[in-house]
Amino acid sequence: MNDTVGPSRASVIFAFLYGAFVYIGVWCILLYTIGFVGNYFGPLLKTELADVIPFKSVDMGTVEPFWVAFAISVGLLVILGLQHSGMARPTFKEWWTRLVPKHLERSTYIIVAICALALLMWQWRPMPQVIWHFEDPTLRIVLNLISFAGWCTVLWATILVCQWEILGVAQVIDYIQGKPYTKQPQTNPEYHKVSWPLTTSGLWYYARHPDFFGFCVAFWVTPTMTAGHMLYAAGLTIYIMIGIFFLERNLTDLWGTGYAEYVRTRSKIIPWFVRKPGE
Repeated sequence: MNDTVGPSRASVIFAFLYGAFVYIGVWCILLYTIGFVGNYFGPLLKTELADVIPFKSVDMGTVEPFWVAFAISVGLLVILGLQHSGMARPTFKEWWTRLVPKHLERSTYIIVAICALALLMWQWRPMPQVIWHFEDPTLRIVLNLISFAGWCTVLWATILVCQWEILGVAQVIDYIQGKPYTKQPQTNPEYHKVSWPLTTSGLWYYARHPDFFGFCVAFWVTPTMTAGHMLYAAGLTIYIMIGIFFLERNLTDLWGTGYAEYVRTRSKIIPWFVRKPGE
């Protein structure tokens, strides 16, 4: 397409519908994941809604022998991790954007991520062995509220760092408005002005990855921890930590001493006091 002409009406309509579909899909899979991890679908299983939506949780489903369930679930976690990491690599993006328009690259990544996560929840094998269980109703409510607060932390952290860009909406809007697909110059030393995945606003001032902190709280804080739930939480936590290592290494190479100082003075995931320069 000639950049001086601008996008056609058909391509604009398609981009709008594509971006809207992805954005709605993200919210649907997020709400389902909250119910899946927290085992919140129990009250809905006897409703008519259960005839339409296949409710499932981390502790629901076909019970296999322990090591069979372990192998299947680990394999699903690996698929999710490979999708998230592989499609995020610059070399893959360079090849991928020869097939997918650049303004839809992020949205397409999100669609594939939704599919990988849906596959994980669909085929997840419960491992019902109980690690811990609290009977006290008040304590159960408190722990569930803390877990839910973790999800709220994820939401707030992504809003602070430009949620629409993370979900590909900003790229689609730019295309519809006829703006070129651009990124911040890699030589810009003010790394915190690029928004996603970098900022120093709000929670991000006190931690380098507060969104991952929210995920870990949501995964680990539960009144009933089974072996399957622990495997899910541990697998995704390990992936998060490995991802942080490579992400920060790449960002340090990209943004230099400014980002390196940010890494040195901020907590990794837990919002905490900021170290003074030179400490």
